[in-house]
Formats: sequence, C-alpha cells, structure tokens
Amino acid sequence: MQLNINNVDHQESRILLWSQRNIENFIFNSCLFEFEDIINDVDVADLISPPQYKFIGKITKKFVKKTTQYCQIAAYLNPYFQPVYLEREYDIFLTILDFSDNLSSINLLKNRRKKCQFSVCYLIEIWHKDLPKLKNFIEFFQDFDLICLGHSEIVNDVQKIIDRPCIYLSPGVNAVKFCPDLAKSDRSIDLVTLGRRSEIVHGALLELAEQKNFFYYYDYISGAKQRNNCHQEHRTLIANLLKNSRYFIANYAKINQLQETHGQREIGYRFFEGAAAGCVLLGCSPDNVAFKHYFDWDNAIIPIDFDEYNIVKIIAELDSQPELLKQIQTDNVVNSLLKHDWVYRWEQILRKLGMSITPGIEQRKHQLQELAIAYSKR
Repeated sequence: MQLNINNVDHQESRILLWSQRNIENFIFNSCLFEFEDIINDVDVADLISPPQYKFIGKITKKFVKKTTQYCQIAAYLNPYFQPVYLEREYDIFLTILDFSDNLSSINLLKNRRKKCQFSVCYLIEIWHKDLPKLKNFIEFFQDFDLICLGHSEIVNDVQKIIDRPCIYLSPGVNAVKFCPDLAKSDRSIDLVTLGRRSEIVHGALLELAEQKNFFYYYDYISGAKQRNNCHQEHRTLIANLLKNSRYFIANYAKINQLQETHGQREIGYRFFEGAAAGCVLLGCSPDNVAFKHYFDWDNAIIPIDFDEYNIVKIIAELDSQPELLKQIQTDNVVNSLLKHDWVYRWEQILRKLGMSITPGIEQRKHQLQELAIAYSKR
C-alpha cells in the first residue's frame, strides 16, 4: 500500500489525526472535519487522511458492515490489504467516526498501539436499539484508552459493553467562523431551515413567503447522500446563511423517526450552529440533562411543536418584541463563544487523558473570550 504517511509528519507533532475526510466525505460530516481542522490549528498535530477505498476495498467494507455483527473477526479486515507502519511515536491517536461500522481504515495501521501512547475514538451516532447488532463493532475499540460518544444517553450502555473509559462529548462549532459581524445588525433572511423538517411548518412558511415580504430559505434537495471534497466551503456557506438569518428551526436528532430512536433524544448539531450565528432558535429540544447543561440560558430555544400549526402567529408575536429578539441573539452568540467552540471539546479530551494544554489552545480561548466581551457590549 503506497501511502506516504511518514512523509507528512513533523518531529514535534504529538497528535495523529486519522481523518475519514477522503472516505466518508458526506456533506453531513463537514462539521466533524471542522473539528479536526481546529485541533490541527491549536495543537501540534499530523492530519492524515487515508485514500478512498478502491473497488475491492469498497466490497470489503460492505462485507465488514454486513458480517461483523455475526463474526467479530470481520471487523479487523483491512480494505487496503497491505499494512502501513508508523515510524515515529505520538502521544495521541484520534479518529472521528460518524458511525461505528466505518472503522475499517484503522486496520491500515499495524503498529498504532506500539507507537501511540493513547488511542481515542469519537463515535458520533449510536442508538439504543442498534446496540445488539453493533456490539461486535463496539468491542473493536477495546484497545482504545478513551471512547468519546456523541450521544449522551448511550454512554453507560457502551461502557458496559466495552469496559473502557467512555464520556459524552457534546457537538461543537467553529464559534469564530459562525460569530456574526459586530458592525452589522440587520439580517436579510427571515428564517432558515436545514435538513429534516415538518411539512406542516414548511407549507405555512412557503405560504407566508408567497404572501408577504418574508425570505424563507430551505433545502430543496436532500443532502443525505451528497459528497463534498471541500468541507471548509460548505461550513462557510452554512455560517454565512445563519449569520444573516433572524430565525432558525432546530429539533432534536431524528425527531420524526421514532422507529429508529425508540424515544432516545439527542442534541442535534443545528442547535450549536444556529446559536453561534445568533439566530433565534425555534423547535423541539431533547429536554434532557445534556441539553439543559449546554443550553442553560434564558430563551436558548423558543419551544414549538414539530408540526406547529401556529408558526406564522408565533413569529409575528416574536417580531413585535424587537428588544427581546436582540437579547436572545446576543445571549446565543456570547454563550456559544464561551461554551461551544470545538476547542473546548478538544480541551475536555486532553484533560481526561491528563495531557497538557498547548499555547494554541489558550490563544484560541482568549480570542473567543474577547469576542464574547465585544459582542455582549454591542
């Protein structure tokens, strides 16, 4: 396997970021690659992204996904067929996986445990109902030192399976990128909705947009299977949309797919993006311990039903309170700068491992604090 992994390293680097950006380059993963970019900026890291699998490798990956729940050894197959060896040592190996069954590229490295003091995996999406079929995938990570989970209500269950340290690592956002312009107060878009939506609310907003001067921005094509090799451009697009929108609809993850969640409620990434951009959030929060911890200020979200029949009336009532809207926007931005930037999530991992905090991390935190002070005074 020709992968010049040892030609991109720097002798001072302490972090090996094993990125899926060439393999799982779906639009919905852009926020995860954003996290990797920030780690790369604030720490001393080598970011390595193995190439997309060739035809036989893709067949192997599908075999792994379908077979591992019945035969655990399948999880250890290498879709590249030839191993790669690290020549130097790292303090931390980190990989971020959207789904636990996308683990195959890790098998490319044959001496990861020998060369990396700590191995960390951030597993984003796991649902209670899927645990029986994912058990063998999860047990693959038994030689990892820390498992970070993107779902808060699954931590204890995963830890029982794997018997390794597991923590909840909340979603985050590049709060600097999403922070609105201090000198600009007007927003040219009235409301943005991205991803899954209520057709009842969508229909009411379409009618409002046709009848009045109301700019309603929404997805026209599903992004579930869209790939994108320029994740930074996509994140800039989302940030610019939301920084120019007054309202943003955000709901807990898979709100209209109860057959998949079985009542498990998790915080979606949209809450963090909308708040960081200073939108007034409308929607259904998961109303769980994690949400109350990370969104603990007044009016962090204006609660509405998923199928809210009175959406137009609710917006009109809010529009009649401009001072309240301004306060909500300010509170959302300031709290996001102080709590939700990805740097805080990276710091959480480092502290859990007992690792030192780099000057780059401290500099970014200082930048975030300065922005928060400035925005609170606007």
